[in-house]
Amino acid sequence: MRVFILITLSLYLLTGCVPKIEKTDTLTNSDVNNELKKDLGNFKSSNLSLEKNWWTKFNDEQLNRLLDEALNNTPSLNILKIRYEKAKSQLNITKALKEPTVSIGGNVSRQRYSENYIFPAPLGGNYYNLYEQALGLDYEFDFWDKNSSLIRAALNEAMAQKVYIRVKELAISTTIVKLYDTLNYQKSKLNKFEELKKDIIEKHHILAKLHELGLANKIEINTSATSLDRVNNEIFDTKIEIENLKNSLATIAGVMPSRIENLKKSNSFDNYKVFVPENIHLDILSHRPEIAMQKYLLLSKEDYIQNAKAQFYPNISLSGLLGFTSFSWASLFEKSSSVPYIGTAISLPLFDGHKREENLNVKVDDYNIQVQQYNQSIIEAVNEVVTSLKKLELNQSKLKIQKSVLENNKKNVEIQKRIYELGLKNKVSYIDSKIVLINDEIIKLALKNSEVNAHIDLIKAFGGGYENKGETFDNN
Repeated sequence: MRVFILITLSLYLLTGCVPKIEKTDTLTNSDVNNELKKDLGNFKSSNLSLEKNWWTKFNDEQLNRLLDEALNNTPSLNILKIRYEKAKSQLNITKALKEPTVSIGGNVSRQRYSENYIFPAPLGGNYYNLYEQALGLDYEFDFWDKNSSLIRAALNEAMAQKVYIRVKELAISTTIVKLYDTLNYQKSKLNKFEELKKDIIEKHHILAKLHELGLANKIEINTSATSLDRVNNEIFDTKIEIENLKNSLATIAGVMPSRIENLKKSNSFDNYKVFVPENIHLDILSHRPEIAMQKYLLLSKEDYIQNAKAQFYPNISLSGLLGFTSFSWASLFEKSSSVPYIGTAISLPLFDGHKREENLNVKVDDYNIQVQQYNQSIIEAVNEVVTSLKKLELNQSKLKIQKSVLENNKKNVEIQKRIYELGLKNKVSYIDSKIVLINDEIIKLALKNSEVNAHIDLIKAFGGGYENKGETFDNN
């Protein structure tokens, strides 16, 4: 018996050889940090760090309430939360593979026993009731990490689903803040166009009176009328853009249109100072939720490879049965009616048409695909950080120049006003200087909006305050 068991185990172990596999390498933190140092080494950073609720630094209660509603009630985010709960349930199902299966069953039957078979009289040739009751146990040993690898894979998939919620939250919060600021910018621009319209109308009336006096030609009046038509078109375009922004904001926030209609114009972004987090080039990967998600998915693919490898080794299982069989119900649970059983089984396919090899190849291919997705996420993250910082720097330079332009134009307006008040010129030159100033103020508004948007892009590029320091799995 011992010789038989030894020979059987030897054959199983000899046949359980795992084929050689080739796995793709991932980009490392050092690769990323070295690349970022080349591009970002000269950027100055503030002694600040991003927090999860980074938008609260704008000190806008209206915005805070809107984001609170969006992050708690928007259907697109709730779908991901439900999927996370589903992933946790799937994990619990998978965990059952490591536990013994205990079952209980019973059976009652009545039959006639053959006279011409193994049953002696009086059993043979008569009808009898047969009572059976059994308690069974089955357990599969996990020597080769077959079941444990599936549990780890399910855990990592659940963690990826959890981090994906963070990815979606970051996308929603950054998009809402950008839309909110752009909506306020468009409202401010609309006010400026209305102000511009008043000046153009006043100029047009003055030119019309001067024309009557022979002091202005028809070309000047037509040019003024054209300017008025253009500013009216700008007003209509701006109103359309405001409605589009409201629609986008309501859709992404997951609220009804009336909720956005009730928003008041905010000036919270006017004096907001942009900052760059300290040590911007260090450990970018741990602050990007989508990279953490890809990492968890990569770990799950690696676990599936381990599971595929384990299938090249024999399955060893234990089964037991504590049963009772009796023709009489009264004596069913007596010791004499017991039929206990215990056994061990070892199984391994010797020839399966290369099914296990191809299964392993599929899992390796899945892993390598996930590596490429992981690497692509890292490349996109690095490019987003570098591009966002450079755009922010360029925009700030443009804004600085525009501020200088505005200062000079304000001085020109004061000069033209003084000349008009002294009666040295009519009011047209003074109004023209105001029109130039308003147009430059509109340009400044656009640049300020671009600066805030660039900063929000930078916040997103840095992960919006996310830190992957070992996510916890809340499975109650």
